[in-house]
Amino acid sequence: MSAGERSEATALLTGLLDGAPACDSGIAVISGSVAMGKTTLLAGFAQQVRAADGVVLTAVASESEEGIPLGVVAQLLEEAALSAPVGYQVNQLLAIGRAHMTASPGGPPTKLSAVDAQIVQSLCAILLGLAGPRPLAIVVDDIHHADAASLACLAYLTRRMHSTPLLAVFSHSCLPGDRCAGFVEQLLRLPHAHGVRLTPLDLEQVREAAAARLGAESAERVAAWALRVSGGNPLLLDGVLDDVQRAAPSSLSSALSSAGYRRAMLSCLHRGPALAARVAQALAVLGKPEPIARLLGLEAGEVAQCLAVLDASGLLEQGRFRHPSAASAVLADVGPEATAALHRDAAELMYAESGSASAIAEHLLAGQGVRAPWAVPVLDAAAAQALTEGRGATAVEYLRLACTLSVDENELARIRAALLQAERRMGGGVSEPQITALLQAVRGGHLGGGETLGVVRVLLWSGRFEAATEALRHLPGSGQTASPTTTMELCAARRWMRCSYAPLLGLLPDAVEDDGELHRTPSTTESRRRYDAATVLESVLTQGPSERTVPKAERILHGSRLHGTDLDTIECALLALTYAEQPTLALPHCDELIAAAQERGEPGSAARLHALRAEICIRLGDLPGAVEHATASFDVVPIGEWGVAVGSPLASLLIALASMGREDEAAELLYLPIPETLLQSRAGLHYLHARGRYSMAVQDWEGALSDFLGCGELMARWGVDVPGLIAWRNDVGEAWLRMGEPDRARGLLEEQLRRSEQSGSPRTRGATLRLLAGTHEPRRRLSLLRQAVDALQESGDRYELARALADLTDTYNAVGETRRARVIGSQAKIIADKCQAEPLSRLLPADRDRPDTESKGPTAVLTDAEQRVADLVALGHTNSEIAKLLYITVSTVEQHLTRMYRKVGVNDRAQLASALFTGPPKQAIEA
Repeated sequence: MSAGERSEATALLTGLLDGAPACDSGIAVISGSVAMGKTTLLAGFAQQVRAADGVVLTAVASESEEGIPLGVVAQLLEEAALSAPVGYQVNQLLAIGRAHMTASPGGPPTKLSAVDAQIVQSLCAILLGLAGPRPLAIVVDDIHHADAASLACLAYLTRRMHSTPLLAVFSHSCLPGDRCAGFVEQLLRLPHAHGVRLTPLDLEQVREAAAARLGAESAERVAAWALRVSGGNPLLLDGVLDDVQRAAPSSLSSALSSAGYRRAMLSCLHRGPALAARVAQALAVLGKPEPIARLLGLEAGEVAQCLAVLDASGLLEQGRFRHPSAASAVLADVGPEATAALHRDAAELMYAESGSASAIAEHLLAGQGVRAPWAVPVLDAAAAQALTEGRGATAVEYLRLACTLSVDENELARIRAALLQAERRMGGGVSEPQITALLQAVRGGHLGGGETLGVVRVLLWSGRFEAATEALRHLPGSGQTASPTTTMELCAARRWMRCSYAPLLGLLPDAVEDDGELHRTPSTTESRRRYDAATVLESVLTQGPSERTVPKAERILHGSRLHGTDLDTIECALLALTYAEQPTLALPHCDELIAAAQERGEPGSAARLHALRAEICIRLGDLPGAVEHATASFDVVPIGEWGVAVGSPLASLLIALASMGREDEAAELLYLPIPETLLQSRAGLHYLHARGRYSMAVQDWEGALSDFLGCGELMARWGVDVPGLIAWRNDVGEAWLRMGEPDRARGLLEEQLRRSEQSGSPRTRGATLRLLAGTHEPRRRLSLLRQAVDALQESGDRYELARALADLTDTYNAVGETRRARVIGSQAKIIADKCQAEPLSRLLPADRDRPDTESKGPTAVLTDAEQRVADLVALGHTNSEIAKLLYITVSTVEQHLTRMYRKVGVNDRAQLASALFTGPPKQAIEA
């Protein structure tokens, strides 16, 4: 109630009590919605009467006792100090009254029978006779629940108390269809009757209540929010403040997870009409008021009245719960079985009214399903929509429920296949019961060709080769009977398997291989995109990159989104760019897709994309990035749940750790159990190669050579012997160099160089030139290393560039060009440090190892950036070459030169070089 209303009500009751000694009578009716403080006000008045040495007779009417005649009057007389004879008389009157009077659906009867009138008169006489020198107050709470006989008696009493020192105070909740509305109206017509209506607390009163409980500072913070969630209802507010006081949360909304608000909510609900409680329960299930009447089978007017009551009491705001905790409290009070039944009824109602699949599915899920022919198709459609909207976990729940409801074998098989794909997005493993059920479906011919191939891809990814093999043997829809979509899927599967699981390629049936004919074949957009992506990847891995493959892979990625494209398609396109030695083109697509997977809550998709990103990092020489993304992939999906696909992220992590000098951590990875079938997959090639790189880091040349040769043998056997996948000849050549066999290394490296030049692979070419240089004498070595540096700068691989610069530094020192060695070595050192390649960094001199002569020469006035440019000018590099070496623009080089001319006092490059040649370079080149 507002402050004015509370003051008015308090003053009214105090005035009644003050007038009692003068034998004045008085009637007060305190009205208002449920839990507005009426009971508290009446209790306070009763205490005042007792404090004034008065007598108080109290009664509380309840909905459960509305059918007991004279129940309220009996409560009043039970508190009276009656003599034995009078008490006996009261009991006799009540017994006779209950025998003659019946519960009436209306208010007090307008005309009493002779017997009823006699009973009422006698009971009222006894009550009036209790009035004496001491104030007497009759206090009835919730008079709207009083039985009709009691109302008749109290109406009779109040009309005859004007000359008696008697006070009568009633509380009344304004409810639709109120049986005592007439009684209250008659009361308020009496000259000695007064009424006050209580309304919700205002902001100032809420602030005062909060300050009393929480302190002034906290009250300022919570008052507006507490008013909003309680609606100004004193009982709800008390619950809100209790929760805030107990939890002391940083987020106010989270406070209502405690019990206070929920308990107060239910208390308010139970104080109101039972029908209003049913309406609140339906609202908690439906979330909106419009369908409530149809769900409960009520008249719209009845529902509107109940909603108005709930709104007025502060439980709702414009037909909506004020906080989610309120709805959950209502449903918790109903119980799980009744709640589920309401949800099932809601699902059937919404389906009958053509509601959305997603909305119906939510009710089906909450109700544990409905055995109806339409339920499974609705759940299937809702799952597809959920995947599109990035609610993968919800889609999995829908499909799991659909599996429990489906009774058709074909339908069940298709739902299980869809569930398998959805769970893969979420990072879930494949259980044995799933495999058994899907294989039974394949054997029974319940899955189409495209669906079977989708299941095979998941089984292979998870390392279930035996199950995948059996599914392939039963592959339906191949050959002349294949549908257009199955034909496209089969061709895509052949290309994908040749790139990923080549040993199993023979299990797939033959399919049309003519691209022109295939593209004239009708198919779905997703099937065609999957085919195109697999074709691009196959082309890169079997023939090397071409002018067409890279643009085509980019077009596929530009048109791909996680909600509409199978991740296998995206993976093929990203790998095509990566293996075509275009990792910088793959990188932004991969980052965008990782962000999308995280936003959509698809950990399985995110893990696979992190694994791809780790491979991209390796090819860009970003060793810390490779560790970060490979680790992230395992954080999302544990290593044990990857199947054979674990080989790829594990390989990236092994290579990065070994190159960073973290051999102990890398060694721990080699003890992890890996699937026996790993080496039948492309991921196994990466693992074998990475293990060889680790062996090189710990100087186990023979172990490394064995792994590299084994890797090369498998690549040749599978027809994917291209340097963009793994340049294994470089690794074998390096191992032979370490073992002191340069002639054997030279022959293999020259073959690798020819292959890389044919494929236009700058990264492989640069790495090959670096290693080939090690097989020649220093003067010849310089030329090869300079070519290697140029190629590796173009490729973007910082780690390989640092290795080439380090070798160039050693070679310059070997031929006596120490100044050039210092400049190049400084550049190599900074790049190696940024890559965190500790073993390589240790081989390069630090700046502090050089004589400190800068302060004595003209270079003392140059900035670090200017000094780097100056060092390269002194070595004779052009502006374009300097820009490439320092990864800056030509314009920036020119600006540095202009400032240096002015500082050093020269006019051109020749004079600058001469002036600066008097001392060693100040600082290394920064990558």
